[in-house]
Amino acid sequence: MVAITNTTSLTFLKEAIDTTLTEAETKLEAFSDDPGRLEELAQCAESFQQLRGICQVVELPAAALMSEEMALAAREIREKPTDARVQALSNAIVLLTRYFDYVQLKNRTLPALLIGGINELRRAGGKALIQESHFFSADLSRPRSPEARASDLPRDEFPTLARRLRHMYQVGLLGILRGHNASTHLKLMGRALVRLDKAAGPCGMSRFLWVAQGAVTAMVADDMAVTAARKALLSQYDRQLKKLVYDGEQALSQEAPLLLIKESLYIISLSRVEGGIIGEVKEGFGLKSDVSDTVLQRELALMTGASGSVIRSVASAMRDEIGDLKESLDMASQGVADTNYHSVAESLSRLGSTLAMIGKDDEAKVVKQRAAQVSKWAPDQDVESADFQSLVDDLLMVENVAANLERSLAPEDDVHRASNNTSISLYQLDDARMTVVGECRAGLALAKRSISSFMDNNWDSMHLTNLPGTFASIAGGLMFLELERAKAVTEACHKYIAQRLIEGDDTPTREHMETLADALTGVDYYLESMEEQKPIGDGVLEVAEESMKALGYPVAKVA
Repeated sequence: MVAITNTTSLTFLKEAIDTTLTEAETKLEAFSDDPGRLEELAQCAESFQQLRGICQVVELPAAALMSEEMALAAREIREKPTDARVQALSNAIVLLTRYFDYVQLKNRTLPALLIGGINELRRAGGKALIQESHFFSADLSRPRSPEARASDLPRDEFPTLARRLRHMYQVGLLGILRGHNASTHLKLMGRALVRLDKAAGPCGMSRFLWVAQGAVTAMVADDMAVTAARKALLSQYDRQLKKLVYDGEQALSQEAPLLLIKESLYIISLSRVEGGIIGEVKEGFGLKSDVSDTVLQRELALMTGASGSVIRSVASAMRDEIGDLKESLDMASQGVADTNYHSVAESLSRLGSTLAMIGKDDEAKVVKQRAAQVSKWAPDQDVESADFQSLVDDLLMVENVAANLERSLAPEDDVHRASNNTSISLYQLDDARMTVVGECRAGLALAKRSISSFMDNNWDSMHLTNLPGTFASIAGGLMFLELERAKAVTEACHKYIAQRLIEGDDTPTREHMETLADALTGVDYYLESMEEQKPIGDGVLEVAEESMKALGYPVAKVA
């Protein structure tokens, strides 16, 4: 049986989920306006509980937990309404709505994105917060590897050293808590941990000191965000160092809490570094992660910041402004009419301001400097000059910034792939790719019609003679799109048709033809989801591969 991904399932349920959350938001607003409407809250709680069940079915654990917390919050508000709880629940509805959009568009779940929203609900209800590593798992029974080296420090001297090194750690921690230079203070804290580890040697506390070093080193190496949860983790490290100072040998022989180890391992798993102590810990605990902290913080900012519609509006406005500028410059290059470069400079200034607003400070500076230069041009500016060509290059740069802004909300597995060629317009490249997707789908439609005619005309292979060329075109298109898995499926279909239907002597059964159609339809659905920017995951390709395997033409695995 082929497993269907949670993204695929979510695609079919998304409309119902959106409706549920919209209705719940409306009922919560009604209660907020009139606290006497308690029935509205009861309906909200029931809706959230049903949503929890859906999330469990589609394997979205973070969304399931958040839905459960929302249901509990709605019931508790009925008993003890407070503005903080109502606001937290309202924020949770918005966040969960965006999360479902994110999962569908990005084709990945990233449970950590909902930790903040879950904790906001729990904080409003006076409950204990969940850890940043709540959805992370690791084998915590693994020992330190390699083992700590024996210490040269006499044990009776350890308490004095521990006190001094704890102070070193606290100086760094104080700087972190005050929001000062994070890198410098983390390095200081890391040094204290390294020294303590060497002085302690093999002992019960050894594994904690090793993992803590890795976590602090990872935060420095990857320039990780120092969130409130991570400040709390670093403060918990200090409590362990305090035990070393005051409990001496007894503290050295004891293991640190496993939750502390787990939280530290989660931080290390987010590092892109593979060497040094980070690499040692990763190898020792078998840590693997496709997501770095940089990616996590970027996606968190995307989901909790401006909504997708706002981002698309900004990108669309930039695109329109760029289109008008390109038209003006095109007319200037053709000598059709004198160009009002003062107007061009004003447009460039607006683009520069927009770039600055979205955090593209370097690009904004370049564009504003170009605007100041262009404002001084005469109407008959030489279009062959280096300055004019530089303006065109700057405009292409801005266009690609806008394209990348839109791509930040686009599915990651669709045809909107990155290009290393900065001289190419990403919009034009995307348009070209979408054209190729359309051509591939047209080829698949032709193939299915030909097979249908082949079946309806007593298995007359004449109706299949055009398919080799059609499949060659499809394969070329999928190669251009870098969709190797889909390409491998169509190549298996082509091979089956050529060897069994055109050249073969055996008459196929209708079941065989339906199975072949399943494979072609699977690829077609996959491409259709790209056109609509609503990815359905690789589940349909797995179905297609299973279909070809049933026909005796297994699809070669794509690396």
